[in-house]
Amino acid sequence: MKKVTFRNGLQGKGFAAALVLSIAAVGISTYAAYKGTVSEAPDGFSGSEDNVFIYETADVGIEQTGIPKETPEETTTEADDSETGLFFSNPKTMPVTGEIINPYSNGELVKSVTLDVWKTHDGADIAAAEGTAVASCMKGTVKEISDDPLWGVYVIIDHGDGIEGHYCGLAESLNVKAGQEVKMGEIIGQVGNTCEIECKLDPHLHFGITKNGRWIDPIAFVEE
Repeated sequence: MKKVTFRNGLQGKGFAAALVLSIAAVGISTYAAYKGTVSEAPDGFSGSEDNVFIYETADVGIEQTGIPKETPEETTTEADDSETGLFFSNPKTMPVTGEIINPYSNGELVKSVTLDVWKTHDGADIAAAEGTAVASCMKGTVKEISDDPLWGVYVIIDHGDGIEGHYCGLAESLNVKAGQEVKMGEIIGQVGNTCEIECKLDPHLHFGITKNGRWIDPIAFVEE
């Protein structure tokens, strides 16, 4: 192989110095590029060999504050305190509390103590002292108020779905008027002594229920 020689010592030293400087420059450039890349790494990452970024997992699982959490959409249901109006599901109550002294006769003839005749008894007589508050057995609308010669002060309430409540023998001073809407349990008046057709009985409320115009057992209706 042909031996390469420099023409003089000075030229050989100059070439060697230039080579060393070139290598140093390449090293400095590489280091600067590496530092710049590491400094631009995202938070939570650190540099390693071959410039591979490694995610630091030390803070994983730590709850961060100040960030609103996503919660399932709440479903709100507005409370509805009104009754349905359906006689078979509507809340019902007895208009007064007391002993049934004369029950519904279901079309059979019974002896009237006051009239001394046999006749049907189309409602139920509930014993209650005069002045006892009388409540509407269901929600509804006051259909009619009358002062009947036989049944006395008489309130009819349309309870919906063909159901009407008949409240007879009330005191003259009432708490409702025709066309007024009432809730179940709302006071409509007081027990009186205005029912002439049953005046020989102890003080009571004559309470009747019709369904589509036909009399039904009012006590069974309320308690069913």
